Amino acid sequence: MAVNRPDYEYIEAKKIIDNLGNSKKDKAIKYYIKKHQNWYDEEKRKLVEFEKFFSMLNSFLSRNGNKLF
Repeated sequence: MAVNRPDYEYIEAKKIIDNLGNSKKDKAIKYYIKKHQNWYDEEKRKLVEFEKFFSMLNSFLSRNGNKLF
């Protein structure tokens, strides 16, 4: 049976980010986090696209010496 241990550092960081105000410094921090999240989402989308491509390519490759062209 797996034990689910919460990530307390993440929870604390999330609380701090949620409590940021509208000062110039706080806006810069929020902007940085948003840009990083956008970059992460784009890379994840590309990874899924490559995974689909290589999965399709694998279906056309030979198996057990049988050539499929």
